[in-house]
Amino acid sequence: MGEGGGRDTGFPEWAFSETLITRRRLLRLAGLGAGGLAAGAILAACGGEKAPSGASPGGGGSAKNLVKIGFAYIGPVTDNGWTFTHDEGRKAVVAKFGSRVKTTFVENVPISAEASQTFEQLASNSDLVIANTEYANFLSDVAERHPDVRFMECDGHTFTDNLFPYYVAHHRPNYLLGVAGGLLSKTGKLGYLGAFRTATTYNDVNPMLLGARSVNPNAVVQAVLISSFFDPQKATQATNALIDGGADFIFAVMDEPSFLQVCEKRGVWGAAWNLDIRKFGPHAYVNTYLLNWGPFYTEQTQKVLDGTWKAEKEVHLLPLDLGSWGDSVPQDVQSKVAEAKAKIDGGFNPYTGPLTDNKSKERLASGQTLSDVQAYSIDWAIQGVTGL
Repeated sequence: MGEGGGRDTGFPEWAFSETLITRRRLLRLAGLGAGGLAAGAILAACGGEKAPSGASPGGGGSAKNLVKIGFAYIGPVTDNGWTFTHDEGRKAVVAKFGSRVKTTFVENVPISAEASQTFEQLASNSDLVIANTEYANFLSDVAERHPDVRFMECDGHTFTDNLFPYYVAHHRPNYLLGVAGGLLSKTGKLGYLGAFRTATTYNDVNPMLLGARSVNPNAVVQAVLISSFFDPQKATQATNALIDGGADFIFAVMDEPSFLQVCEKRGVWGAAWNLDIRKFGPHAYVNTYLLNWGPFYTEQTQKVLDGTWKAEKEVHLLPLDLGSWGDSVPQDVQSKVAEAKAKIDGGFNPYTGPLTDNKSKERLASGQTLSDVQAYSIDWAIQGVTGL
């Protein structure tokens, strides 16, 4: 079906409750250029209504029979990665509440002023707006202009009366991936293929190295950042460079599988952030995070329906586990990781001092630890990590 194709009803696809609106379509339907969008012009055309201006600040308000939710996605829903997992969460909301919800999503929203235009459109016709990555002031400024609308920002860092961030506590499962990497690697060199220098990046490489060093004290991590989550050419080049440098275990945050295809071709291990992509490297594949946004999105939707939704004052961190092991991962490795998980479940904190960063500065004294919230905002790499 091409863009704008209907369901044999005579109506365009975007006229239905599960709505895909590309940024190009937003501009076309509004009859405007890239310079600006008239507030409400597009989503009103979808048959929606703006949230009542009388709603209380902070997103509380009264109970509702219908909740309209607008999702802003950094990538396409077919990315085999991050955005796909969030759209599965959106579908879980629809499956749970049926006619009591109307969802809309916009793909490929850039982190630029263009995002503000998209958020304005979503806010003009939504009770709840959810962004699946951090958009900083591009989202928070819009939230400030729409105090009657609720906003949530994945991996965000802004807290207001009607906006709060949420994310996953990924340092624990990544410690476990590090244990696996330390056992699987013959060279003791683990590679990290990332996108940008963020707290998420540090919270990937640090636990991975700590986990690896729990079984191989000489393990190291080399990081390469390619300034994109979806660039197969750069990802392929970077993966080859990491392997050429001696890495034989690669962990990647990419929203596409080219890195794993390289791992398969060159006979090294590969682990992924977002999805089980073993079909692209059945012998190389190790594991992935088990991302499931559905329960959280349905919980927040229920609160909006009940009129009890409130912005949280601290980042909401969802628990996270690993998925199923790759077919080639030895049983003894799986067993060692299970032992490490039992230790973590018993209260062990991967971020336990003494820890020194890769600039030789002591960050945690002996016995000191980082809380989950502190780990969420970490801005340093531990000693043994290069490339950051």
